[in-house]
Amino acid sequence: MITSVRNPRIADVTRLKRSRERRATGRTTIDGPFLLQEAVRNSVVVREVFALPDDTVTAEVARSEGLELVEVSPDVLTRLASSVNPRGPVAVVDIPPPAELSTGDAIVLWEISDPGNAGTIIRTAAAFGFQVVASSETVDLWSPKVLRAGVGGHFRTRIVTGVDHIEDLDRVGLVPLAMATGGIAIDKVDMSDPTPVAFIVGNEAHGLPSGLRDGATAVSLPMPGGTESLNAGVAASIAMFLRMTRRR
Repeated sequence: MITSVRNPRIADVTRLKRSRERRATGRTTIDGPFLLQEAVRNSVVVREVFALPDDTVTAEVARSEGLELVEVSPDVLTRLASSVNPRGPVAVVDIPPPAELSTGDAIVLWEISDPGNAGTIIRTAAAFGFQVVASSETVDLWSPKVLRAGVGGHFRTRIVTGVDHIEDLDRVGLVPLAMATGGIAIDKVDMSDPTPVAFIVGNEAHGLPSGLRDGATAVSLPMPGGTESLNAGVAASIAMFLRMTRRR
């Protein structure tokens, strides 16, 4: 059992909390039994699993799937995890290769910076049948915090990264809809039209750049209660749900 947080193997895994290290190795970490089960269920490559000695559930999963299990002390598990009070286990997994942008409904994260918002949007996109598209300046979608907020959605939907031009959406036949205040009320847009759409959600503080809005149709959520705006994750989720119900 590894009991020292200075153990070289633990240090290597801890470095995966840095975006630069994740890009260099093509690996990241996931926290908790549910994410481990989702990764296994969706054929994600699991390199190693770190768990407490009394974690019999994880031990059984590791045994049945042929995964390398490393027992660690509570202090070491806390060092590896991205949460404050980790339940364990923590696993190192290969980041799946990025998907290609396809002709299908999409939610576009444009410079989204909050891991919680990004994870929420990915989780909702997986539930409602949307591909996830992210600009280069969006938070790393494979960071442990985004993965935790995504609750397995990463493994159940297409994730496309590095899309920085609205023309890329046009090229595959997507109709860009920029979510912004002052746009057309979304319930006035014909969401039953089979042409695929791409909802574009902007940065939490600055919204969408004006140049991007000029190349898209601006839509907004009607809010008769007088609230100026909604959390990015909430607004994106409502838009995707509305599209899903009309699309069906």
